[in-house]
Amino acid sequence: MKSQACTAVLLSMLALAAPAAELESLEVSRVGSQLHVHSVIFMAAPRELVFTALTDYGSYTELTSRYRESRFIEPAADGTPRIYTLVEGCVLFFCRSLRRYARLETENDERIVARVEPEHSDVHYGLEVWQLERVGENTRVIYSHEMEPRFWVPPAIGVWLIRRELERSALSAAYKIESRARRRGPD
Repeated sequence: MKSQACTAVLLSMLALAAPAAELESLEVSRVGSQLHVHSVIFMAAPRELVFTALTDYGSYTELTSRYRESRFIEPAADGTPRIYTLVEGCVLFFCRSLRRYARLETENDERIVARVEPEHSDVHYGLEVWQLERVGENTRVIYSHEMEPRFWVPPAIGVWLIRRELERSALSAAYKIESRARRRGPD
């Protein structure tokens, strides 16, 4: 009887430790010189904790190796929070670093919008939106990103390779966010 109880406890602990993140969809496309990314990721973590992780720009370098730097910088004159990120990535032999300065807007624990400041960034245009939906005690993240880089991206193969890299990195980051949320738990 005692061994059955220990087994049940152990199985429960393993179930809590196992990542449950799921990449429900991912689309990468090109419209003219703009790249468009749209994804939906399910995370087995409460929306409030996912929101906290996604707005913690100081820890993005821990979520994925593509982020070399990420932090809050001095707010805009009107008080709007601003962020800086440096992302590195390669498409075949074509490697680039991408500097981005953006204004950050948030709504409750449901929506995050980053609007690029093109005059300081390596893109002509950029808009990133994270919509967080509560699914019971879990979260569905609907992510969209439009970007027009200041550098050339190979048309067909570039989109395919970007999609492939995002499939790997998005799910890995989601696992890390879930793990943090489980360790932190509700306040």
